[in-house]
Amino acid sequence: MKALFVCKGELRYWYPHIAAELKRTYGWDVDAVTFNTPSVEVVRRPGAFAAVYNLAEHLKTFYPRHKLAECVDSLEEFERDTGLNAYTLLYSDRILRDYPYERAVRLLAGVYDFWRTVLPEVGPNVLFGEIATATEWVGSALAPRYRVRPLVTYPTPVAARFFFIDRAVGMWEPMRRAYHAARDSELPPDKAARAADWLDAFHREKLKAPYLKAGSRSPFRIDLGRLVRRVGRIPFRVRTYLQDGFFELGSYHGTHPLASVWANVAGMYRYAVGRGFVFRRAVTADKYVYFPLHVQPEYTTDVRAPFFTNQVALIENIAKTLPVGYRLVVKEHPGMQGDRPLAYYREINRLFNVELVSPALDSHDLIVNAAAVVTITGTSAWEAILYQKPAVVFGDLCYGFYDLTHHCPDVRDFPRVIREAVADKRPNRELLLKFVSALLETAHEGTINNPVAAAEVNSPANLARLARAVVRETGRDEHPADRRAVGPVLK
Repeated sequence: MKALFVCKGELRYWYPHIAAELKRTYGWDVDAVTFNTPSVEVVRRPGAFAAVYNLAEHLKTFYPRHKLAECVDSLEEFERDTGLNAYTLLYSDRILRDYPYERAVRLLAGVYDFWRTVLPEVGPNVLFGEIATATEWVGSALAPRYRVRPLVTYPTPVAARFFFIDRAVGMWEPMRRAYHAARDSELPPDKAARAADWLDAFHREKLKAPYLKAGSRSPFRIDLGRLVRRVGRIPFRVRTYLQDGFFELGSYHGTHPLASVWANVAGMYRYAVGRGFVFRRAVTADKYVYFPLHVQPEYTTDVRAPFFTNQVALIENIAKTLPVGYRLVVKEHPGMQGDRPLAYYREINRLFNVELVSPALDSHDLIVNAAAVVTITGTSAWEAILYQKPAVVFGDLCYGFYDLTHHCPDVRDFPRVIREAVADKRPNRELLLKFVSALLETAHEGTINNPVAAAEVNSPANLARLARAVVRETGRDEHPADRRAVGPVLK
């Protein structure tokens, strides 16, 4: 078996160790993709990767050789071959969306060229990584054409469990199959008891995924260990900026190092003002629908629901459709504290039937007391399901196969779907236990998180669990299949 690891951003400190475990324990061959030049030496240190492919170096060669018209022709071919829209990818990318038009288009064409060069050259069975950038999205879209299986890690709503999807808007297929198999039959007593115990613990302990806890930290809280790690990355950022500049598409390391300092200072100011003067500290409405703000830019929102990304406009549209007597409670995402301009919140607060509450309020409590939960693609849909609350979702959920969710992809259906959800009084514990049982049967054990914020992801025990999950998901006895090229490669 051969895997190609996409070591974007801080994943450079984590993925090489998973690859080393696969190589050492299971005999896999592993290569890597990096997004910038300094990362090459970082991912090589554990000694697992036979080859490392640097996207920034490829773009620095490609970019001056190909003019805009030629790149547009290439991306037209990409759209025909994949059915994807190049502009949707550009708007969904946190780096490319801020570039001038010509630069963004030429760089995306370079990304397309990069994958058409690397995938047939490497010939992997598995493309392992996230989908949080246009680069990863293009790679996962092209991979099946070379008979490569994308393995995209995805967290469950609690710690120490995760699953894989195989494309940007993919479904959690093993859980879907397990749930549908259990739905029309009686759940065995042992499985029902296990699901009930897990569900009771979720309610009792108000469990959350680890990445949500990391985002809840105040910027004024000093964590010396984390501060030392961040300071230690300054030389890396400077080198990336000087060596790669705007060709670094995986993180903000390609921007001027002082830009992050200014962003942190501005964020602290907005955090203090927001906590002190913008957010309500409690819900005053007797009857309400709950809408949690999403992180942006973010793959789960910008890729899975690209036409619902203007959350201020979405909040106003939801507020217009509520039954009289209800209010819309909006809570800021813990990971976005200090990141949005204060004018963003003023736009929300001007809506007369909307209450903007503090991100310090517990989402569990807000969901328990809500008539319904409305979300684009957020984790709150998980929580709503687990509390047997109606959930209205606008985007594609990888667990959207659950019967009691209300999918609303068309803005014209808002009034009907939201009213139906508010009136929905169909708690079904037996069905919920089958849903939870399917989750427990198919989710892999292991922690996935940012290795800078959560060093425990690189513990030997966790690495062994993650490598075992990859092997379990793919089957170690498979052999490389025949591969074919996709279109001409620009040279």
